[in-house]
Amino acid sequence: MSIDAVTREFREFFNDKPTLVTSAPGRLDFLNTHQDYKGLPVVAVGINLRTYIAISKSQGEFTVASGNLRDDNVEYVDKFSLGELKLLGGKWFGDYVRAL
Repeated sequence: MSIDAVTREFREFFNDKPTLVTSAPGRLDFLNTHQDYKGLPVVAVGINLRTYIAISKSQGEFTVASGNLRDDNVEYVDKFSLGELKLLGGKWFGDYVRAL
């Protein structure tokens, strides 16, 4: 995956160009989970994976799509509004965005 590929997929799905495209390196939290957000020491191990995101402006309505889930032929689109931010539970990928 690359920023160019993410930009292309965004344009194909949303029929618009993204306002921002960025990525972050992946890591494994060695020894324990949930340490970092508790403010405890973390031994992070870098891995050869990245997370990519492309976004554009919205008027309070959000549509989130996962290219990985689409490629796995499972439900990959989540739609919600600012007034409707409750978490759906289970392993729903959209909850990660709703929680931000």
